[in-house]
Amino acid sequence: MDKDFWCDFVAGWLGGCAGLVRQQTLRKVSALGGIANTFRYEGVRGFYKGMGFPLLATGTLNALFFGVYANTLRLISPGPDKPSYAQVFMAGCAGGLAQLVVACPVDLVKIKMQMQMGAAEGTWGKKSGHVYAGPTSCLKDLYKRGGVRGCYAGLGSMVFRDVPSFGGYMVLYDAMITAISDSEKNANAGVLIFCGGMAGVLSWASILPLDVVKSRLQADSSRNPQYKGTVDCLIKSYKADGLSVFGRGFTMMSVRAFPTNGAIFLGYVTSLNVMKQMTMGGEPTDIVVT
Repeated sequence: MDKDFWCDFVAGWLGGCAGLVRQQTLRKVSALGGIANTFRYEGVRGFYKGMGFPLLATGTLNALFFGVYANTLRLISPGPDKPSYAQVFMAGCAGGLAQLVVACPVDLVKIKMQMQMGAAEGTWGKKSGHVYAGPTSCLKDLYKRGGVRGCYAGLGSMVFRDVPSFGGYMVLYDAMITAISDSEKNANAGVLIFCGGMAGVLSWASILPLDVVKSRLQADSSRNPQYKGTVDCLIKSYKADGLSVFGRGFTMMSVRAFPTNGAIFLGYVTSLNVMKQMTMGGEPTDIVVT
């Protein structure tokens, strides 16, 4: 393993930032309707409900993803030649699997916190059946009720969602960078933002149905669950709301995913190159070939 393997983890942490969409846990509410009702019943603070805990964890999540991705790629493609797209996909899948250690409990806490609608629960949203003082309180309660397993509810659906999508995410990014600038060394900030943003939008769009199912499973009551599992949730969601339910949140996802992923890649590549020049005195390197 390269002695500067840690740079990818630190750069991933520095580049990590994410927005969180609230819409998919709600039933039959449009994007504009969700915004209007959130502001009406909960004010500006409603848009940030449950966000503090995930935002604190986002750095760790991205550190795990980019660190495992880059080091896995070096392991399976140790030579000077550019890695194949198959190798990039495999490394992306490995990073996607690693980040679930943090992503699953963080996502679960976010969903549970957002299901608490305050005084307007009877009118707006679905009552969670339990009130948490904050994210830490929520996590402690999940552990108390179900142990480690309880903190990883919905993990199966997240594995199906995240592992292949992160592989595709890196392939899309690499392919666009290559088509536009030939390599990251030749890419300016605008290209990095565009390629990162488009990779984020396209990869998220491909797994949006699974994300809807995952969100519903995590929002389900642990005492009286509505769904028996991923397949049962898929079937019941289709019967209740039709095929269109699996595209719910696409607009909001796109608005969030493009700038978020563009910023992640810009921050990651920039900080990685700075660290490598400081520690190794070397030239900036392609993240796909690090």
